[in-house]
Amino acid sequence: MKDTLRLSLLTLIILLILGITSLYIIFDSRPLTGEGEDVNILIQDGATLNSIAEQLYHAGIIRSPMTFKLAARLLRKTRAIYPGMYTIKGHLTNSEAISALAHAKALEITITIPEGLRSDEIIGLLSRQLNLDSLKMTSLLTDSSLLKIAGDGFEHLEGTLFPETYRFLENSDEYMVLKRLVTHFRQNITTDMLQKAEEYGFDLHSLITFASLVEKETARDDERRLVSSVYHNRLSQNMLLNCDPTIIYMLVQKGLWNGNIQRKHFSIKDPYNSYLYRGLPPGPIANPGLASIMASLNPETSDFLYFVGKNDGTAAHDFSRTLREHNNKVNRYQRKRSHK
Repeated sequence: MKDTLRLSLLTLIILLILGITSLYIIFDSRPLTGEGEDVNILIQDGATLNSIAEQLYHAGIIRSPMTFKLAARLLRKTRAIYPGMYTIKGHLTNSEAISALAHAKALEITITIPEGLRSDEIIGLLSRQLNLDSLKMTSLLTDSSLLKIAGDGFEHLEGTLFPETYRFLENSDEYMVLKRLVTHFRQNITTDMLQKAEEYGFDLHSLITFASLVEKETARDDERRLVSSVYHNRLSQNMLLNCDPTIIYMLVQKGLWNGNIQRKHFSIKDPYNSYLYRGLPPGPIANPGLASIMASLNPETSDFLYFVGKNDGTAAHDFSRTLREHNNKVNRYQRKRSHK
């Protein structure tokens, strides 16, 4: 009886020692080598626990991928590790590594995308500041999955790269960055806006195309609705839009833009030439902000058909009802420019 009791007690002690040892190995064992220096670790979007464990192991942060996974599951922290670039100490126990990743703040880069940039200009900005492949981003402008997010009618992401201030994770990839912009674009388009657009015969694509003209013509909040009214009035009268920014966009696409519009450019046969072809151009010529989209849906009530820049340093325009009145103002402001 005593022998049985001793054996049971010995077995219990052995099991207890094994249990404590196992818990130590799972939670508190450290890599055999390493100094605990700062290590940058990138957790990709969609990364699995297996891939995260392997990353940490190869970076010298943990001792074993298998015990790390066991620790994460036992601590119920498998969903507490989020995508991002983190700087954490190396040479950690599994519990320390899990805690560090769960509480560390991902490194982010803040980027402001101004209203009215073309897609190529936005790609240039993003590729420089996020160290991304501009050619890959350019190819993604016609990616079918991104176009599906943008909505019906879009064959190119021009117009859907929504201007805003964003915080991107360091080492974000090209697809996720563009997806973020396009998703934000759709989040800003409401059902009420689409219903309002139908009153003007616009679907989403033509609304954004129209808004891009407004965006490129004026940066002044007090003029957006007036510019919008001019283009609405011209469309309703089946007039040529005569929008200079469409000429610039056409020349950029052809690699011919040198900073100046010349008389010969107005005769180029291209669907973006609003001096030759009536109606809206085939697609947006820039990425408009919300203010220009709203101005497109809520034009000022006016009978203006023309406008010209005042050339006074304010970026303001003078609006006219008749061609004669407009031509007089053009001559006046051109003289004003020549006397500067």
